[in-house]
Amino acid sequence: MQDKIIMGLLLDGDKSSYDLKKSMELNTGFFYNSSQGSIQPALKKLIHNEHVSVTEEHQGARTKKIYAITEAGEKEFLRWAGDPIAIEKPRDPALVRMFFFNYVEDSRKLELVEAYLQEIETVCATLSFIQQKNQEQKGKNKELMNNPKVRSRLDTLEFGIDYYAFLQEWYRKYLIKIKEEMRA
Repeated sequence: MQDKIIMGLLLDGDKSSYDLKKSMELNTGFFYNSSQGSIQPALKKLIHNEHVSVTEEHQGARTKKIYAITEAGEKEFLRWAGDPIAIEKPRDPALVRMFFFNYVEDSRKLELVEAYLQEIETVCATLSFIQQKNQEQKGKNKELMNNPKVRSRLDTLEFGIDYYAFLQEWYRKYLIKIKEEMRA
């Protein structure tokens, strides 16, 4: 998946690996984790497959590698983006821990779920802030909504907001359940 994200981001314009990492953090980081250590191997694979090219920019004594999507890369990315969407099993470490919560003391369960719920609430607040900023931009520039790239990214943002709102509601109920079990 990392290679597809890289190609999609390079469709927006040429980038260094640092710029790719920052773009991933801002754009796809809420639903797909990436690290600088995983970006480099993906770039090497993309270059080997001739889906991405690299040039070097000299900035004083430093050399900066700039990556660009090739015509073959764009063709491959568009083919992939248009493929049917497959259902995937969720990969949620929190659910794995909960599966084994019977081995954890009730007071510790409570701490863990409260801390996790706090993290979810932080993500919800961040996504709401991003959505608010986007709404302001849309108000200033109506043409933005005619841009398919903007619309698809806003749809993804809306999904993220709904997803984390669901998690927030579910973990609040779960917290109540744990507290009730502790009283029983």
